[in-house]
This record gives sequence, C-alpha cells and structure tokens, in this order.
Amino acid sequence: MKNKIINNFILLSTLIGFAGAQSIDLNGKNIILPEDEVVMEVSGLVCSFCAIGLQGGLSSLQHIDKKKYNDGIFVDVKYQYAVIAEAADKDIDIEKAIAMIVKSGYEVKTVFTNRTGEKIETRKIESKKDEK
Repeated sequence: MKNKIINNFILLSTLIGFAGAQSIDLNGKNIILPEDEVVMEVSGLVCSFCAIGLQGGLSSLQHIDKKKYNDGIFVDVKYQYAVIAEAADKDIDIEKAIAMIVKSGYEVKTVFTNRTGEKIETRKIESKKDEK
C-alpha cells in the first residue's frame, strides 16, 4: 500500500512537471522544453571534448540551475544542441550565451524558449562567426 502511494505521488509529480512543457523536433530528436530551460541548436560540435568545453563555458553564466544536468548544462554532440537550465524565476542572458558559444568556435542556428509554458518561441540566429 505504501509503495502504491509513493508510486502515484511520483507519477503525479512527473505529470505536473511536464504540464508546463512542450516539445520540439531538432535534427531528428524530440526534445521536451519546460519553462525553465533554453535549447540552442549549435553546429560544429564534433566530439565529447567539444561538449565538455561548452558545458564549462555556459555553466559560468548567471542564473543557471546547477542542480540539473552537468552544472546546469546538457550538450548533445550527435544532435547538435545545448540545453541550459535556468534558475527558478530567473532568465539567462541569451545574447551572452550566444556570444560565448560563438567565441568558442561554434555557430548558434536557432534558440528555443518556452517562457510561459504555453508556447515555444523560436528565434533563428544569423551567422555570427565573424564576431569571434
């Protein structure tokens, strides 16, 4: 009986957590995008070294929820994207994140946010490779 109550609580918590989330299809992968995360399509990631370096740089931004992922950042080399977990009720500076990614030698193609939990906002980024 106790296990059933705990399992129901976990299921309910998970469902509530995804109630404010929506999904996107990025390079063939379905990604859940809750309100407190930003997804950036990043081209030029070729290895796990790239991912580790990008994680380290992005995790130094302000308003990162360091309890999620690896210091608040998840980088997927195969599907060419990064997820930035934002601290509760705080938004990261997307322009600083883009500048950091570009300075690291990569290109940001698209930024996805779900600030209200109701609609994913998509922003295409013009190439900023020359701004390194």
